[in-house]
Amino acid sequence: PADSTNEYIGGREDVPPVDGIAPAGLCSALVLIGAFERRSGRPVLGVINEPFFRRDPRTRRWQGRYHWGVAHGDTRLCSLSA
Repeated sequence: PADSTNEYIGGREDVPPVDGIAPAGLCSALVLIGAFERRSGRPVLGVINEPFFRRDPRTRRWQGRYHWGVAHGDTRLCSLSA
């Protein structure tokens, strides 16, 4: 599926990255959340969670990361630096 559910359930780790992008396996699983203003259709909030971003070589446990952004009126905030 487009949302990587199959790869998440399978827990595959044997697929190498292609040009730095994980095409399958746990590293391709993402959680995407978005909210928009109903009247205008403009996006207001977005969150991307990567639960399997990196595996700790010592403990072999997965480490995640997330990014978020908010845009409402004159407010523009995000977790990434310019």
